[in-house]
Amino acid sequence: MPSPTEPRRRHAAWPLLCAVLCLCVITAPVRAQSAADLNEAGWKALQQGDADRAAKTFADALRQRPDEPVLLLGAAVAAQERGEGAKAEPWLRRALEVNPAFTSASLLLGELVYRDGDLDRAISTYERALKYAPGNPDITARLATWRTEADVQSTFIERRQDRFRVLFEGRTDAELAATATDVLTEAFWRIGQELGAYPSDPIRVVLYTEQQFRDITHAPEWSGGLYDGKIRVPVAGASRSPALFAHVLTHELTHAIVAASAPRGVPTWLHEGLAQHFDGTSIEAARKRLRLHHRRIPLDQLEHGFNRLTTAGASVAYDESLLAVNVISQHRDVSWTQLLYLLAEGGTPRDVLATFGIDYADLTAAFEK
Repeated sequence: MPSPTEPRRRHAAWPLLCAVLCLCVITAPVRAQSAADLNEAGWKALQQGDADRAAKTFADALRQRPDEPVLLLGAAVAAQERGEGAKAEPWLRRALEVNPAFTSASLLLGELVYRDGDLDRAISTYERALKYAPGNPDITARLATWRTEADVQSTFIERRQDRFRVLFEGRTDAELAATATDVLTEAFWRIGQELGAYPSDPIRVVLYTEQQFRDITHAPEWSGGLYDGKIRVPVAGASRSPALFAHVLTHELTHAIVAASAPRGVPTWLHEGLAQHFDGTSIEAARKRLRLHHRRIPLDQLEHGFNRLTTAGASVAYDESLLAVNVISQHRDVSWTQLLYLLAEGGTPRDVLATFGIDYADLTAAFEK
């Protein structure tokens, strides 16, 4: 079964929690206290999910204290939550210039660099951070995973075609890599035409053995692929089942295109429903599976990831997601481009759907048909 999207933006929660503890860094006189008030307001806005308000608040505070690491971190977290990772990096680098031991800033910078495709720099960022925070469990765990990934990919070959960068293991997978780029290129234009989105940045794809995939991604057992800034796919059985290989690639490519169009705000059920919509998953088969399940999962419980679900729960979640997207696609007034834009601008899924005359009840009614 295809994977959850899980773009893994939630690592911003680490610096958020740490920074809340750092509020005491900014203290009186009158002018400094004003910066402290803004700092506290900015973190509260982030906790409430209002990244736009947080960004403005931290910008106001930085005009008073431009080199305050906690404020620089806050501005970076707000930018990252708004899908503006490129803006976040300079603030994080400046925070670490002022205070190299600021672990929260190192944590977020490493994740952003990693998502940007620079594995070596991500590793070096965390190695520097570990000097100031020896034994830090977050840094240690991520470093172990990244070093494993670096070891695995040290012998990989890269194939470039159009916007795709496909990494694969030696000549044995060269044919699969060629097939992958062909499948992805065709799917890119087909998906882009319906979503009204054609991301221009390179899309990175890594083809793994089954063991490599599990060791590096730690994905659930039911996951057949993953998108976390890169499309990651195990190639076991790909030669025997080209259709399944194309199915998984198309599924994960959809996540990549949606994430590029709306870096934030898209609920997991919509991500997964769209991915199945384009990968060719049968709607009738989904309906039949749901009839066999007595369990239903409310859509608002499927907004923030499927990773903790059991295999049976994941099956229900995926089927509900596909049926919900099918209902949306049948509304003539719905523009996927506009819907994704409104979600990225901070609208809640319920409010955005309401602008198109759709209620969650309309979607869940499809589960009982």
